[in-house]
Amino acid sequence: MDPRSFLTTTHYRAAALLWTIGIVAACLIPASTLSSVQPAVGMDKVVHVVLFAGFGGLWMRALCPPDAAADRAVLWRWTAGVFAIGVGVAAGTEVLQQVAPIRRMGDPYDLLANLVGLSLAVGGYGYTVGDGEESVEHSTRM
Repeated sequence: MDPRSFLTTTHYRAAALLWTIGIVAACLIPASTLSSVQPAVGMDKVVHVVLFAGFGGLWMRALCPPDAAADRAVLWRWTAGVFAIGVGVAAGTEVLQQVAPIRRMGDPYDLLANLVGLSLAVGGYGYTVGDGEESVEHSTRM
């Protein structure tokens, strides 16, 4: 039995919403509380990639479950939608850090790391879920 089979689309939607709230909350933590936990520059970017990979993967699964993703038009529509919203959240969190009085600065490299994570998750979900039957047919033709 697949260990993920007990998770329903509702579970994924709740997880995606909580993950999104967590990202926004983490971006609003004042800089004064982070001074003792400053990660290395490379590790900071890895954290951004992981946060937005989780965002993209959870929202893709929540909004486009595997049975719905069998229809390529539905899969592409949700892929474009989740990616567009993800870009907005990624840019919005960096702008929010810049304008909020929390002594943090938006960073274009953080935005880039956010977009890398988002792209990996959204593209990876579309590739693994959307290519299921087609890749088998395609490989037998060659």
